[in-house]
Amino acid sequence: MRVVWDELRGLDIAVCDSCAESFASSRTGEVDGWADAHGCDAELVALLAHVANRRAA
Repeated sequence: MRVVWDELRGLDIAVCDSCAESFASSRTGEVDGWADAHGCDAELVALLAHVANRRAA
């Protein structure tokens, strides 16, 4: 999970490195809460890993 600041839009953004799901808000607490509560969809994670491995091959 990465939490970054988007200076252009003035938002904190959390991005899950496993499933690529994201959440943006102008309130840091909301972004941190989403990041803490986030649960990946196992099927999506498997699909993304499969696609990424095929591209790397």
